[in-house]
Order: sequence, then C-alpha cells, then structure tokens
Amino acid sequence: MSVEQNKAIALRFMNQGWGTCLGWQTVWDELMTPDVTYHFNSEPEPIVGLGDNKIFNSALFEGFPNIEHTLESVVAEDDKVVYRTVLRGTHTGEFLGIPPTGKVAEISDFTMLKITGGRISEWWYDCNLLALMKQLGVIS
Repeated sequence: MSVEQNKAIALRFMNQGWGTCLGWQTVWDELMTPDVTYHFNSEPEPIVGLGDNKIFNSALFEGFPNIEHTLESVVAEDDKVVYRTVLRGTHTGEFLGIPPTGKVAEISDFTMLKITGGRISEWWYDCNLLALMKQLGVIS
C-alpha cells in the first residue's frame, strides 16, 4: 500500500468510523483486521480483537453521543498514519464509570494507526483525560 492509500484509509476511519456515525461498526469491519490491537490512553494492557474494541468504543460514545471532532493535522509515513483532532461534546451519558454531568468538554487527541495490507492492524490513541475530568468537574 502507498502512503497516500494508507492516509485515505485512516481518514475514512476518522470520518466514517467515528462512534457517532451511522454504520460505524460496518466501517470497522471493512477497515480493521479481526485481531486489531488498540492501545487506549496509555492503559497498561491493549484491547485485542475487533469485537472487544467495538464493545469498548460503544461505551465511550454513549457518554458523549453528540461529540464532534475536527481534524487539525495528519501525517503519514510508511505503514503509519497519525492525526490530531479537537473533540467537543456534552457529557449526557455514563463515561468510564462517571455518571452524566451535562457539561460540555473540549480536548485535543492523537491517533496513530498501523495499516497492514490495507487494514488497520494496530491503533494508538491518547488524549488528556486529566483535562477532561477537570472540565466535567470530577476532579479539581
């Protein structure tokens, strides 16, 4: 796959595979390997497998069902694509065990995808959860 093809896959994932997009799970079926490995926010253990990743991410988006993201930058090299977005949404559902606060939050994040044979095989995601928790009033 060329760098441009990998970039196109990553941007399709970002735009159509976003957890609030209708049909996002079908897009994941098309774009991810069955054994995709997800490294979420420096957690000690990755989430492995397409099914487990769908379950985990479904829960995240329930907390912010109106979340929007804006692409700020994207860089692609070899089999890796990195993009940074700004996220903004209202906390109206449970998120990581935190009951809804009704507060609006905005943070930036980074996603890096490894693309193997035209499909996402590994995924790293990082955002400032401390800033998010402060905006939600969970910590000061």
